[in-house]
Amino acid sequence: MSGVQLSDCYTARSGPALFNGMQALVRLLLEQARLDRDMGLNTRGLVSGYPGSPLGGLDLELGRAKPFLDEDGIVFQPGLNEELAATALWGSQHIGLYDDSVYDGVFGLWYGKGPGLDRSMDALRHANHGGVAPKGGMVIAVGDDPTGKSSTLAYQSDQTFQALGIPYFFPRRVEDIIPMGLKAFALSRHAGVCVGLKMVIDTADANVILETSALRPELVAPAAAADVHVGRHDHASLREARLHQLRLPAAQHWQRCNPVNHVMGDEPANKKLGIIAVGKAVIETLESFQILGLDAPHDHGIGLFSVAMPWPLDPGQIRGFAEGYDEILVIEEKRGLVEDQIAKILINTPDAPRLTGKTAPDGESLMPPFGELSVELITSALARRAAALGMTLAAGEAAPDLGNLPAIATRTPYYCAGCPHNSSTKLPGGEIAGMGIGCHSISGFLTPDQITNFTQMGGEGAFWIGRAPFSSRHHTLQNMGDGTYTHSGYLGVRAAVASGVNMTFKILYNDAVAMTGGQDAMGGSTPDAMARQMIAEGVKAVSVVGDDPDGTRSSGTWPEGTQFHHRRDLIQVQEDLSRVKGTTALLYVQTCAAELRRRRKRGKIADRTERLVINEAVCEGCGDCAVKSNCVAVKPVTHPEGIKRQVDQSVCNKDYSCNEGFCPSFVSVTPKGGVAEVTRPQLPATDDNGKTLPMPPAAKRGVSNIFIAGIGGTGVSTLSAVLVMAARLEGIHAQAMNLTGLSQKNGGVTSQVRMSPDVKLDERMVRLPPRSADVLIGCDAVVAANDLALRCLHADDSWAVVNARVDPVGVAGVGAGHVVDDSLLMARFSAVMNPQHIAQHNVSDLAERLLGSTTTANVMLLGMAIQMGLVPISIAAITEALTLNGVQVEQNLNALTWGRWLAHDSDLVLRLAGLASDQQQKLDAMPAPEAIDYFTARLTAYHDQSYADRYRHHMKTMGDGMTSLPPEDRDKLLRKAARAAYRVMAIKDEYEVARLMTAPEFKTGLKAQFGDGVALAYNLAPPMMGWLKNRNGTPRKFRFGGWMGSVFAVLAKMKFLRGTALDVFGYSAERKRELEFRDMSLEQMQRMATDGADADTCDAVLEAVLSVRGYGYVKDASMTAAMTALDELSAARSPRQLNDKKHAS
Repeated sequence: MSGVQLSDCYTARSGPALFNGMQALVRLLLEQARLDRDMGLNTRGLVSGYPGSPLGGLDLELGRAKPFLDEDGIVFQPGLNEELAATALWGSQHIGLYDDSVYDGVFGLWYGKGPGLDRSMDALRHANHGGVAPKGGMVIAVGDDPTGKSSTLAYQSDQTFQALGIPYFFPRRVEDIIPMGLKAFALSRHAGVCVGLKMVIDTADANVILETSALRPELVAPAAAADVHVGRHDHASLREARLHQLRLPAAQHWQRCNPVNHVMGDEPANKKLGIIAVGKAVIETLESFQILGLDAPHDHGIGLFSVAMPWPLDPGQIRGFAEGYDEILVIEEKRGLVEDQIAKILINTPDAPRLTGKTAPDGESLMPPFGELSVELITSALARRAAALGMTLAAGEAAPDLGNLPAIATRTPYYCAGCPHNSSTKLPGGEIAGMGIGCHSISGFLTPDQITNFTQMGGEGAFWIGRAPFSSRHHTLQNMGDGTYTHSGYLGVRAAVASGVNMTFKILYNDAVAMTGGQDAMGGSTPDAMARQMIAEGVKAVSVVGDDPDGTRSSGTWPEGTQFHHRRDLIQVQEDLSRVKGTTALLYVQTCAAELRRRRKRGKIADRTERLVINEAVCEGCGDCAVKSNCVAVKPVTHPEGIKRQVDQSVCNKDYSCNEGFCPSFVSVTPKGGVAEVTRPQLPATDDNGKTLPMPPAAKRGVSNIFIAGIGGTGVSTLSAVLVMAARLEGIHAQAMNLTGLSQKNGGVTSQVRMSPDVKLDERMVRLPPRSADVLIGCDAVVAANDLALRCLHADDSWAVVNARVDPVGVAGVGAGHVVDDSLLMARFSAVMNPQHIAQHNVSDLAERLLGSTTTANVMLLGMAIQMGLVPISIAAITEALTLNGVQVEQNLNALTWGRWLAHDSDLVLRLAGLASDQQQKLDAMPAPEAIDYFTARLTAYHDQSYADRYRHHMKTMGDGMTSLPPEDRDKLLRKAARAAYRVMAIKDEYEVARLMTAPEFKTGLKAQFGDGVALAYNLAPPMMGWLKNRNGTPRKFRFGGWMGSVFAVLAKMKFLRGTALDVFGYSAERKRELEFRDMSLEQMQRMATDGADADTCDAVLEAVLSVRGYGYVKDASMTAAMTALDELSAARSPRQLNDKKHAS
């Protein structure tokens, strides 16, 4: 081992260390404390704020770094909300004015996202007008989300800083955060002002390797400024005057002494185009130079001025740079704050250059004042302005044209498996709920027609106060999380009570700030205290809903009249509350799924040993379990009978809500000893030829670009961090950026990694330029095939390793489910890259078979890429990086080696995993005769040979009747008809369910998944107990122990009674209707064939028949709809076809 530690980013004083943006902010605080100590100052630090993307993980990082913060005298005080945190920070600047303190001062860091800055403007304006302490200082770190990827608004903080009179820095990359932060504290102390630090995704969510001995910048201390620091009781007009007459001029003077903004590179002798780039756009401009072939831009008359402090600019610096140029081009994101200042600075300057930026001189757009600035936009603007000035530049390779590619669904965010929102956000029919800030806003992606527009955090409920007097609705519902309630949402409850509107606040108490990482809600209350508070405020009624109502009732002191209900009664509870006049509250109490999983892993609470398994043979594919649970762990699976469901045990959080689906296929499984003991295949020592696994070939020199695409929450960002750590261990340059935000909740997540053994990356953007990816690691094919990834692929040079398992997308995870057609995905890949460069395997299935969990699939893909020579990292370095990561180390190291073997000898790995021989051929790939044979054999097992012969005769009649159709249509329709006829004939009655539950295949599958000696329980709703109903009127399901297996064994042998007078089950109304539908369907199918129906009509009939799925009331509803459809199809085609026959005769 190298001696490298993850904590080096906090402890190392020399040598390289791996940092992400959040760790850089923490190190900034530590470095300021150490710098003060080195200068003989006895200071302390305070950090406070509220989490929000892209700074959503800062408080988690601060919590992890607590021992280091404590050692250096830094207090981390999470804010109840942003404005109170800002007020607390300013309070720390008054040490010495009101307190007999032993400290020289307190330096403070506030953090929050853009909307939090808006919320804090009043507090920050007071602080900036009032001044800060000479040995304290206040730095305001704001996370901007320019595209609104994880925010309700696409945000820009620049103009807000200007409006507050707060000078601010804009780090260009992670390397800038610590030195610029130290400069910000120095400026704050000198000028007595708050100083901003603008953070964007490219800095906040990036990983880089920094030299820890070079973190402190050289600082020049100007002569002390007079009357700029915090005082006791200055008049408001005096404070305003001091800001503009003393503090801001002092800030500009400090800037002249410490030139943060400066010329980069050589200035041209023949000046033509002067570029002033701002913040991260500086690095993107340098990348554009590379694309345009400008290795020496000064030779072409081009100069570059870097702006890292966008406001206030120093006029002298700007005039000095601009002098002599024909044109100044300002490159900055969104609205032009810097461009506006430059225009004002140059307007009265003799022979001032032409100024362009957002627009060209003729008013044509160059760079839009909205959205996110990209290297493509910058390159285009540069080329256009250079051409206008008579310069000829290399065209550069254009990004691939993606406009003509087949469209695919986007992987949007989705609730975690077992998330309480899966149930809590459900609404009674016709209701519309108010949206707000929190994970419940994901319902805007899933059920947009049932959700209102966003409000700001804390505005929940007030939306309805404005609508109510003019609405036809008498009542509404408002979603809210406990974090929002604590932050400011309780004011919305008070406002609703005061206004007298009829509404119900649906408040989820999940015991964590789930949206930003599972933090405890600052000042968070208990559910019973929240209920007491709301009753005291005038809320008319409180109902508590959850998965353990009795436990919740006994866990606190509840106000009189509180009602407690199980979550299955949620809809009825909402309907009851809607009839109460005034404001009511529904408290949904269930721990955040992600936080619950974390607590189980850390041993804070006991894990559940019981697993739910779907017997796929019993499953009808109706999707009722997915509808009831909304859970991503319930996944569609392809089966010859059609799409069915399975529970992904690697994802399942043991919430068990899917068991509410009306279906007998759910079996509760408890492994022996509570832990599955399964013998997994061993890593091979040699291949079939006796050769050991060779070392990977040497990767290329220069810069290697890696694009990783996957599903949020599966370790995509971790994979990129492991790669950069491995590079640090290897001693090579590396950086990475993650695009996550709200998408970390099962949406599309990407990481872009750049590394090189011989090229420094400090002037390369952290994102990949167009057409530059050497390898695409497609942990999820849907995300890998989206435009963001494809634009980075090169037609000839790029390679891809792709997971062939396609998980359902977005809303498609609900109900019947939808899986993106893998042929569409491959078509998109093949359109932009060489198909021979694509290595595709179902790595998720392999990971499950070989290692027992799909969570290692990403590391297997990495192993493939390394073995193919596509990643310039040694096996030793990646092994140590995975070990340092400390999560499932042995499993991940094995996954890495399995991935390498997969790249070297895929046949061997598939055989060892048992996936080479037992993969069932897809029905769609079978010729029609094979499909008919397949289902004939199934029907023989279902009942007897005679019944199967009836099926075969039916199919022969259909085949004979379809001879007039084109051969391709005929074969396709016959395959579909074979499935449809089988499904209506193989009614899953009590005998069949019993046979399938005791089938050897099911038992073998359980053994392979959970080992020997499992205890089983069956979840059933027997017809004879149908009179026992849930509150919503549906039949109740009951749990039956393992003894039911013996009952099933006897019942399965009694299938010969089916259809006879002794078949007691055959007398039920449900069975009679199923038999009626069977006969109707078979008749309709035969008629369409013998009457010569066209292919479209035949397909419509078969789709109607196949739409019938499920059990009991679920199947009955689909049968009613199918019968109506079949009657309409029969009525529509009969007159025409009879008329056609008459003409033919």
